[in-house]
Amino acid sequence: MTIPDVASHAQVSVTAVSKVIRNAYGVSPAMKDKVKTAIEELGYRPQAVARGMRGRTFTIGLVLPHIRNPFF
Repeated sequence: MTIPDVASHAQVSVTAVSKVIRNAYGVSPAMKDKVKTAIEELGYRPQAVARGMRGRTFTIGLVLPHIRNPFF
């Protein structure tokens, strides 16, 4: 299950589902109940890998054309 699946089932936007999951400002109690019901019915579980991408990771990516070249 993905957030778009939950949004489709609850007949709301993906943004609304995201806000409910994050407990963000601007979601009515009725919308919250609707989304939480859809989450329970579908058995949605957030992916740990996706949640781990939030915030700063302090990781740097580096692409080198030739790793053995002493110049690099």
